[in-house]
Amino acid sequence: MITARILPAPVAKGDRIGIVTVSAPEPAQHPDAFSRGVEALRNSGFEPVIAEHALDLHGYRAGSEAKLLKDFHTYIADPSIAAVVCAGGGKNANRLLTGLDFPLIAEHPKPIVGVSDPSLLLNAITARSNVLTFHGPSVLWDWGAEDVPPVTGDHFTSILAGQAQAGRIDAPLAWARPGTADGHLVAGCLSSLRCLLGTPWEPHWNGAIFVWEDAFKPIETLDQTLTHFRDTGVLDKISGMVVGELLGCESSGGLGATEMVMDLCGEYGFPIAFGLPFGHTPLKYTLPIGAEARLDSGVEHGLTITSPWTAPPPGGTR
Repeated sequence: MITARILPAPVAKGDRIGIVTVSAPEPAQHPDAFSRGVEALRNSGFEPVIAEHALDLHGYRAGSEAKLLKDFHTYIADPSIAAVVCAGGGKNANRLLTGLDFPLIAEHPKPIVGVSDPSLLLNAITARSNVLTFHGPSVLWDWGAEDVPPVTGDHFTSILAGQAQAGRIDAPLAWARPGTADGHLVAGCLSSLRCLLGTPWEPHWNGAIFVWEDAFKPIETLDQTLTHFRDTGVLDKISGMVVGELLGCESSGGLGATEMVMDLCGEYGFPIAFGLPFGHTPLKYTLPIGAEARLDSGVEHGLTITSPWTAPPPGGTR
């Protein structure tokens, strides 16, 4: 359980949003999509600001740890930047873990948003600094998509503004094991979060609601990964599980995700739901990592954020 949450300030239309690359050089590889994403953020009322090395190309990464961390820390410390949003994904965001300045992040709490590979950084930051982070749309693959569903941008805007109604996640869930659970959110890409197991940056699992998804992997590979979580004791500690929409994760040997998860989790009693649109899906909800949430199979909104995820605006209440 996270006992000393630090809530970032809410983000309003007109605020400056810093765009950083923390892993793959996707903005350099897909400049048109990146430009569309920047323009979409601008059209949504924000002022995007692109980091110095966001468009760099250094093999399969956008740059050295030093350069990418400099970009990230510069925007964290800059009081004119209201939020930091990751440009895209990749596979090597964990290269930045050893260099993250957690005291700096705690001193300047602001929304940090990412998806896919950067989700490991979000969970590490929340675990080590107590600052809530946000699993939400990337600049390139979401804001830059030619047919992005309006809900994706609208929910991002509402969550970062701290609007209470945004905490009622308006997505139907399929319940493989009904029940209720209360706990803080740990959310991200399963294969990326695996990189945190056994490290100093591992999430706080006790009582957590574990919300995960993945993409373009056969079910047997997801089985291997989720088994690793089981064998390190994670499934003994969590209070509930939500499996997101698994994009391009094909059945293996005739078995799909539901059969695999329920077989692997058969000895546990926590509620399990499937089908939450977040992560790699075009329609996605933005989830505040570290916030308290309630999982309840008996109500219309099966997943609800129950604690504040942004600080009250200056001079007022949410």
